[in-house]
Amino acid sequence: MPNNQTSGNAATGTGATGSAGQGSTGQGNAAGGSPSNPPPNPTPNPSWNLRAGPVFKYGLAIGIFLILLGGLSFGLSLTNRTLEMLVICSGLGIILGAFGSTASVKAPIQGITLTGVAAMAVALFLVLLSQLDDRYVLIQLRGSDLSQAQVELVGDEPYLSAFRKLSRTHEFVIFSKEIKRPLLSMMITLPDQRELFFECIRASAIRPHLASGEILTWEFRAPRDDADTPKIFDVDAGRYIAENIGGCNLPVAGAAVPGAADAAEPSRLPSFALVPGAFAQTSRADPATVRKLLADLEVDAAHVRRDARSELAKLGVDMVEPVLAAVSRHGASYRTRLGGIVALTEMMRENKARRADIIARINTPGLGALVSASADPDRTIRIYASEFLYDLGDPRAIGLALRQFPRASDNGRYNLLLVVKGAVPYASPARKAQTAVQVNALKASGTPKTNQLIESIEQLAR
Repeated sequence: MPNNQTSGNAATGTGATGSAGQGSTGQGNAAGGSPSNPPPNPTPNPSWNLRAGPVFKYGLAIGIFLILLGGLSFGLSLTNRTLEMLVICSGLGIILGAFGSTASVKAPIQGITLTGVAAMAVALFLVLLSQLDDRYVLIQLRGSDLSQAQVELVGDEPYLSAFRKLSRTHEFVIFSKEIKRPLLSMMITLPDQRELFFECIRASAIRPHLASGEILTWEFRAPRDDADTPKIFDVDAGRYIAENIGGCNLPVAGAAVPGAADAAEPSRLPSFALVPGAFAQTSRADPATVRKLLADLEVDAAHVRRDARSELAKLGVDMVEPVLAAVSRHGASYRTRLGGIVALTEMMRENKARRADIIARINTPGLGALVSASADPDRTIRIYASEFLYDLGDPRAIGLALRQFPRASDNGRYNLLLVVKGAVPYASPARKAQTAVQVNALKASGTPKTNQLIESIEQLAR
């Protein structure tokens, strides 16, 4: 009851106050005095924040998301440029339309604006769908040794990839109607950190299927023994599309042996690069840059190591000394040795005209380390070191290679002879004659390919 009484008093007081106020006001007006209460202010227009309703906010968020998505894809080259620009333009169009929807508070105008924005967004989205619809080819790579491996496929750009646990396959999506490069490269990093580089996958194996929506099945076949080589098999076509790792024209163990005309200047094709293209050499190799790139050779991310190798190669002949020092350092890791040797090989492919300058930068211990690497148990190190020395053509390598021959494996012996073959054309007449006698004594029964290579060296030495 006390509460009711208080409430009633309050109501009474309010009513009295209102009556008194009105009476006072009326008297003041009658007397000609100024009113005791000012006239009310006009109703203010809604603020911009109030006019920006949920449609504006959602539109702004979606537009920003699309721009970021397209920009990220553009920066990482995840898809083709048409799709990336369409996504970015769609985001910009939605943002501009969202701002346009706040230009007026009148519902009809806002409705018309939103209709225009929606139509533009739908039109862009339909164009985007038309680009996606069957504008790709999917490649599935299977292989029992690849479930824990990192695999990359590089053509005109690194292709979008993922590992599907259910089917235990690595999948690559190519959004393109053409591949400009004649060859594609695949890099496989096995769980034990060994790396395999296939540089000679012909684009013709994929071109007929571009923009078809088809699924191609490839299979990685590991070597059965030391005499065998890793291969990539096209299951649908029933043929091998990559039968060796490393460069395409160097006759490493298991490949065809070239004629004498190929010895001095075998042709080469570009190796891995994040964005394939011409090498842009800098005039000097900054020591800090070289140290950073050498450190990147050790990271777990395969694409970072690939970029580091390519960037080291782009530094040109000035990278030879610091990279060779890292490779030949006692206790150097597998990744440093492999990455440094691959970088040297890529650099050599682009600087054969400067081989004399490169030779001058290689001291005897460093050359010995490279010759040893050409007979290394690891196939990838062995192949790339052999290619570098084959192209280098340094006569000093002849004696180093022949001294290592007796303790090398069969594949190592073959590659050591390749090193000799690359150097013989630049040796003195006396050294050529001596080499011919030395290699002839290395012939053995049961090694026809090695014997054939020895005969080609003898021909060059005459």
